[in-house]
Amino acid sequence: MTVFGDLETFHGGPRSQGGPGTTLAGYTLLEMVAILVIVGILAAVLAPRFMGATGFTGQTTADKLLVAARYAETLAQDQGVTTSLVVGANSFSVTQNGVAVANPTLQSASFAVPLPAGVTISPQTTVSFTRPGVPSATPTFTVAGTGFTARIYVTATGYVYECGSQGACPP
Repeated sequence: MTVFGDLETFHGGPRSQGGPGTTLAGYTLLEMVAILVIVGILAAVLAPRFMGATGFTGQTTADKLLVAARYAETLAQDQGVTTSLVVGANSFSVTQNGVAVANPTLQSASFAVPLPAGVTISPQTTVSFTRPGVPSATPTFTVAGTGFTARIYVTATGYVYECGSQGACPP
């Protein structure tokens, strides 16, 4: 025994852990630098796609328009009151008798959604759904933003879907 005690007890195990002729697990400085360089390149390339307003803002707006149209159709069926999807130049909303209905997600707010900067919806029109959920028109809404386009179609039966991802677009 040495002044520092038994070497096996000091290291917490047998001498083969870190003794001569053994290898320790871990990464070298070169491997760590290589990993950091790769992560840095990926961050530089991918960050603008996820942080920019190009694709996500447009897709989010298209999703909200899809939900609004389906909500208008559902309210018309459930409540027996003509419910409209009103698409304007700067916003869209779900209305009954000209008044925006309550947003089911935000109980205190009306279902009126302002369009983000750089996102447009065409055509600007009103689609009214009657008691069985039948729409007054069957438009194909185009939601466009920088580098993004989605189309939302309202069928004659009242079903609303995003063209391409959920079904074929009408001719």
